[in-house]
Parts: sequence; structure tokens; C-alpha cells
Amino acid sequence: MLAQLGPAPFALVQALAVWSWFCLHAKRLRDSGTEIGAAIAIAILYGLAVLLFMLIAILIAELMSKDPTAAPRVDLADWLVMFLFIGMLIREPNAGLFGYVAIAVLLLILVPLVLAVGFSVFAFRRPSTAPTLAPSQ
Repeated sequence: MLAQLGPAPFALVQALAVWSWFCLHAKRLRDSGTEIGAAIAIAILYGLAVLLFMLIAILIAELMSKDPTAAPRVDLADWLVMFLFIGMLIREPNAGLFGYVAIAVLLLILVPLVLAVGFSVFAFRRPSTAPTLAPSQ
């Protein structure tokens, strides 16, 4: 199925996940009396990180293409090449410009994920300012 549809299912699932994350956090921030601007910014950053990740995955799929007439697709073995690449970057003491660019791209993908998790902890630990219902007598 993924060979025929390409990255569209992954993009759709990620878009639904970002929208759900944003709706949940916007409701929680409004409940605590806080503006939702930070949630909007983090959702946009996360969406851009997913887009960058998808572009890299498509690039890896094109580089690893075994049949030049077939559409590019990502197999499980292609991800092993990515882990090998990350391992080479970590072990190399003098990675050069390419190594620094690759590390920067990986950070651009991972930092929004860490920000989203940290913001979730921050948002859900805030006290609620919504009025509570009095118990029935």
C-alpha cells in the first residue's frame, strides 16, 4: 500500500496528530486562562519538522532505489542506513561541513519534538481557572 500511495498516508496521520495535539492544548490553555499563541507556534514548528523528515525520507528512498522505473519508496532496510549514518556522525571527530549540516538537520527534526513534549508537561500542570460546578444538594 505504501509503495503505491507514497508518503501521503504518513503525512495525513501526522497532520491529524498535530491538529489533535493543538486542539487539546488550546483547550487546556484556554481553561487555565492563557493565550494559545505558544501552542500555535509549536504546532507549526512540529509540522515543519515532519515536512523536513519526509523530504529526507524521500531523498533516502530515491538514493536507495533499486529499479529506476519504479516510484521511490522507503523500506525498513533504508532506515538502517540512516542509523549507520548517524553512528558515523557521532564517531567522526572531524566531520567537516557535511557533518555539521547533517547534525543541524537532525536537530531541526528533533528539537520541535522535545519542545512539544515539554510544552505538554507545562500546559497540563497549570491550574484551571474554569468555574467548577457545585455539588447537588
